[in-house]
Amino acid sequence: MTTNRPLSRITLWGIALTLGMIALIYALSSLLMPFVLAILLAYICHPITSRLTRSWFPAALASLLVLLLLTGILVTFGMVIIPMLYHEFSQMLARLPAVLNELRDWSVPWLQQTLHLDISNNLDQLREMLVQNMGSAEAALQKLLRSASDGSAFLVSIAFTLLLVPVVFFYLLKDWSNIVQSLFSAVPIRHRALVSSVAGEIDSVLGQFLRGQLVVMVVMSIYYATALHVVGLDSGIPIGILTGCLVFIPYVGVFTGFVLAILTALVQGPGITLLLPVTIAFVLGHVLEGTVITPRLVGERIGLHPVMVIFSLMAFGKLLGFFGILIALPTTAALWIIIRRVNQTMTSESETR
Repeated sequence: MTTNRPLSRITLWGIALTLGMIALIYALSSLLMPFVLAILLAYICHPITSRLTRSWFPAALASLLVLLLLTGILVTFGMVIIPMLYHEFSQMLARLPAVLNELRDWSVPWLQQTLHLDISNNLDQLREMLVQNMGSAEAALQKLLRSASDGSAFLVSIAFTLLLVPVVFFYLLKDWSNIVQSLFSAVPIRHRALVSSVAGEIDSVLGQFLRGQLVVMVVMSIYYATALHVVGLDSGIPIGILTGCLVFIPYVGVFTGFVLAILTALVQGPGITLLLPVTIAFVLGHVLEGTVITPRLVGERIGLHPVMVIFSLMAFGKLLGFFGILIALPTTAALWIIIRRVNQTMTSESETR
C-alpha cells in the first residue's frame, strides 16, 4: 500500500499539471508564439554555445555570436527567397490565361478524337472567370495589405515579435544550463533519479530529431534547388529551397513544393515538356529523403504513427498557429516518452507488489 501511494500521488499531480498547462496554452496561445520560437531555437543552438564557451570567451559573448549568425542567415533568406517567390507568382498569374489557351488547343482535339468529349466551352468559361477574378483578387490583396500595414495593432504585433524573439533567445541561450539546473533542483529529491532518466531520454530523442532535421532541411533544400534548376524550371531555386524548408512537415512539405513546381512548369511551357522531369526530381528526392538522408542524419523516427503525426500537427496548429506546427512532433514525442515511462513504472511497481 505504501509503495503505490507516492506513485498515485505523482500520477494525479501529473494529470492535473498537464490539464492546467493545456488550458494555459490555449488561453495564451497568441502571446506564446514568440516564446515558443525562442525556446525551440535556443534548444537547437545550445550545443553550439556550449562548445564556444571558454574561460576567455564567456557564454554571453558566445550567445551573442550565435544570435548574430542566426539573424544574418534568416534575414538573407528572407531578402533573397521571398522576392523571388513573389516575382514568380506574379509571372504565373500573368501567363495563366495563355496557358489555358494552350491547354485548350492541345487537349480539346485529343479528347474529341479519343473520348468523344468536347470541353472547349468549359475551358473558355474557366479562362473568362480567371481573367475577371484576377484583377479583383489582386485589388483585394493590395487592400488587405494596405489595411494591415495601416493598422497600428498589426505593426505593434509584428514589432513586438521581431524584438521579443531575439531577446528571449539570447537570455535563454546564455543561461540555458542554469535554467535546467534550477528546474531540476525544484524536483523532490526522491524523484530526481526518475525525472533525470526521463529527461535524459527526452533530450536524446529531441536533440537527435531537431538538430538532425535541421541538417535534413539544408540538404534537401540544396537538392531540390539544384534538381529543379537543372531540369530547366525558371523558379526552381526558390521553390526548391522552400520545399526543403518544409520537409519537416511529413508529406505536406513535399506535396506543397510539388504542386508549386507543376504549376510553374505549366505556366513556363512550352506544353507539358517540363512535367515529367519535375515529377522525376520530386519522386527521387522524396525517396532519397525517406530511405537514405533522414535515416542517416536523424536516425530512427520518433516512433509516432502517421495518424498521430497528422493529429498532432492539426491540434498544435490550432493552438499555436504556425509555431505550433513547429513543436507538434517534438512535444508529442516527449509526451509519448513520459506516458511510456510512467506506464513502465506502474507495471514494475505492480509486479513488485
